[in-house]
Amino acid sequence: MSKTQTFVSPEAWYSLEYPRTWEMEVVEGIPSFFDGISPYGGALQLFAANLSGTVNEKALKESPFLAGKTLKEKLTLFLSAQGISGEGLQFFERHGAAMGACEYRSDGHFYLALMGERESIFVLALYNCKGEVEPEEAAAVGGILQTLKIL
Repeated sequence: MSKTQTFVSPEAWYSLEYPRTWEMEVVEGIPSFFDGISPYGGALQLFAANLSGTVNEKALKESPFLAGKTLKEKLTLFLSAQGISGEGLQFFERHGAAMGACEYRSDGHFYLALMGERESIFVLALYNCKGEVEPEEAAAVGGILQTLKIL
């Protein structure tokens, strides 16, 4: 029996594998993944958009970072809105998609942001937990994010 299960976004824009011991629920249209057994209490949320054509005003109002022309601009705008500088950004390619990632801390929480783009599909994966992330939780989240594929 597999130790993971596959999630494919309703629009079939992206997929990822997550541990069978984790739970998934959709909150206000945002898929959220978390370990319901673990005492850590962190959650991984995914936001996706199709950026073909013009991004509508509503989307820009809710997610102003989408105005960035490049992935670096989008990630920098996202961090700026959180009051975080754009230091420590990492950019790479995985599964045929451009990716950008960073870790930051704010208001007693640890965050890991991963953005990806492939053609017109954009995905933001945001993990957060109170305090510092525990090594086991960090390993699980890292494993999940490594499986993220923009389809």
